[in-house]
Parts: sequence; C-alpha cells; structure tokens
Amino acid sequence: MSQSAKERTNIISLDDLRPPSKEKRSLSEHFMPPRHSYILFDPEKCTGCGTCEMVCSQRNTAKIAPSSASIQVIRDEDLGKNFAILCQHCRRPLCLEACPTRAIEKGDDGIVRINKLFCVECGLCTMACPEAAPLRDQKTRGINKCDLCDGDPLCVKHCPEKALTFTRGKAFRWIKGLRWSVQLVSFLLLVMILVGTFCYFTAGAVTLACPAGVLQNVASSKTIVLVGVSAALALLILTALAGRLFCGWVCPFGFILDLVGTIIPKKIGWPSFLKSRMTKYGVLVGAVGASSVLGYQAFCTICPIGSLCRSYGVQGVFRGAELAIVPAIASLEVAERRSWCRYFCPVGAVLGIMANARLINIVIGAKQCKKFSCTQCAEVCPVGVIDKDLLREGVSPIIPMTECIMCMRCIDRCPYGAAKINVRWRKGVPGIPEETRL
Repeated sequence: MSQSAKERTNIISLDDLRPPSKEKRSLSEHFMPPRHSYILFDPEKCTGCGTCEMVCSQRNTAKIAPSSASIQVIRDEDLGKNFAILCQHCRRPLCLEACPTRAIEKGDDGIVRINKLFCVECGLCTMACPEAAPLRDQKTRGINKCDLCDGDPLCVKHCPEKALTFTRGKAFRWIKGLRWSVQLVSFLLLVMILVGTFCYFTAGAVTLACPAGVLQNVASSKTIVLVGVSAALALLILTALAGRLFCGWVCPFGFILDLVGTIIPKKIGWPSFLKSRMTKYGVLVGAVGASSVLGYQAFCTICPIGSLCRSYGVQGVFRGAELAIVPAIASLEVAERRSWCRYFCPVGAVLGIMANARLINIVIGAKQCKKFSCTQCAEVCPVGVIDKDLLREGVSPIIPMTECIMCMRCIDRCPYGAAKINVRWRKGVPGIPEETRL
C-alpha cells in the first residue's frame, strides 16, 4: 500500500467522533417509553429576581454573568408578568434539524444538548427555535442552551419563589393497554358471543339497542315501541355522562378500524370538499327518511357495525356476502384515520348530539402544555379534533366533545400531564388562573 493510501485511511471524519445513533425503539420502549424531563415555569410566581440566570451562568462559565446563562427572564409590560426563555427539549427539535454541523443531539433521556466540539456558533438553531431558546452569549458570542443540568437543574433548586419546577415526566402509558383490552372483549361479546346483533340484543335481563336503528324503526313502522326506545336509552345515557365513549372503547367496527389504521400508518388525505363533519348528520337524516318511505330500516341493511355483528353466530357460520361492506368501508382508512367515524357514521351522529349534555370534557392544560414543542396529542388523535396549528401558536385548543370519541390517546400520550379529564362545570383549562379562564 502506498504512503498516500495509508494517510487517507487514517483520516478521521466528524461522523467518526459522534456516538452511534439508535435506529429504532425496542418493544419495551414502545409500551414503556423513557421519561422526558422538563422544567415548568409559572409566570404568576416569578418576580424577575434573576437568581436562575446567576446560578446557570455560574455553572456555564464558573462566574456570575447573566448574559452567559442558558435561561433568560424577560418582562412583558403589557401583561405585567415575567417570562422565562429556556429550552423546552422538543420531541422533534427544530434546532437539531437546522444545525448544519449536527452539533445538537437529543439523548435517550429526552434532553437536547449542544456538543461544543462540533458547534460553529452560526446561530441557525436560535433562528429555527420558536422560543429562540439557544441563547447567544453577548460577551463570547457562543451559543448556550439549557441541558437541565443533566437531570438536576440548579435554577429550580435556587428559585426563591418556586416559579420553576422540575418533573421527570410520565413513566407508563396504561390507558393504551386498557383500551385495546376493552375493545377486544367488546368485539368478542358483540360479534361472537351474545345472541342478536348490535342493533338489538338481550343479555340476561338487559336489553340494548342501537339508537340510530331505533330511530329508523320508529320511522319505518310509524310506531313508537317503548321497549326499543328504553333499550336505546342505556347507550344514550352513557354518552350524556361520558361523551362518545362507545365509539372509542366499545364499537366493534371501531376496533377493526383501529387495527387497519395500525397496518396503514401513512394516509393520503381527503379532498377538502369532502372533509365535512356535518355529512354524518345528513346520512342520519337520509337513513331515517329512507326508512320512513321504504317501510324498513334502510341503513341497517348496509351498516358496517350491524353487518359485522350479524356475520358470526353461535353456530360459527360466516355469512360472507354480508361482510363485504366491512372491508369496503374499512378501506377508507387509507385516506384518514377513523374516516367513517369522522364523516359518515349515523350512530356517531346520534351520539354526537347526546354528547352536548356530557358531564366530562377532555382539556389540554396551559401551564404544563409545551404546545409547539410537542403536539403529540394532535398527532395521535384518531379523529383529528385537536388543532395542531393552535398548539404551534402557543394556544391551548378547545376540543369539540361532540366529535371526540373519548379514546383518551391524548391523555395517555402527553408526556407532560397537560391533557386531562375535566368535570364540565369546572370551566377553563387546568393551570389557568380563574380570571383568565374561558
């Protein structure tokens, strides 16, 4: 081998100095994701004393120099409050994507750090960050960014007014496992065990009926059957108490859609003119009207929920032709998650009307919520009722409970505990002072 060839093989690139990156999460991390620590700032308590800046700068430079701190307290005279600029350790850091030398790294502990070995102090990370959290040192012109003091932030420990609090995030997502278990049991009960169909079945002394089917029955027979109406009340009362819980936890066809949605993760989207949530109310009115004219329950003959429940009996005989409607409608998942539930399901329309009287809401908290630095709640919502654009603007979105299916994915996924169940008469958002509540 020539001397020049030997020299080329001894050259070390920047990538050789970087630690190996983790390609994908393990199975245990999927169900028990690592905790993501963060600092929570309360502007109601902050007096602007600057203690946080002093202790932070002392750690960074071994001397008290607030301009060298990784946290900056600013005063908003219009609101009469102090606010802190510090890294939110975003789930998908924009600063990391903007760094041309890949000096910014996100560790397994969720902490976003700057590797000074690779940083060229260009400032692109500051421009990319919505909060401009990577702060430029006014003396050295270097870039300083909060690293949570590697899990023991000094600013939190020394804040005299306790305006800063540190939490290590959520340890376990238990709602996901519970929901899938309930959905599976409900599917087995409604499809394979209980005699009858979802439209109308009896389990011991309990009789239940689909409210949309009951409306069609009343319209087709021109008679109000008290037994049928009372059988539908159970589901309506549940919805009045807890919103569209049936859609997110019990519906057998919803279970099928969730399974299909996991197989087809990427969606192509619907054209804007088809994305009207009022369509399902039109389907409900059309189903009732058609039943009145035809003299039988028109929509029930093609309802995917009823077809699925009727497809398997206690004898174990599949009626294949009737099942054709199930994959046909399930294929809508290619466009959007729970497309049927969002735009077309008349059962969801009836329950959505009853959900106006619900006793509980799901709210996105203000102080805990990291908004633009996270948006996980909006990304996991299967019916798209959480406005990601509002989160990016730093505004807590109001969730329309008539469309929410109460699957609680947002509550389960939020690493900051900002998504919560709230009793209806407690208006507003958790963490918001009384005078600013909605």
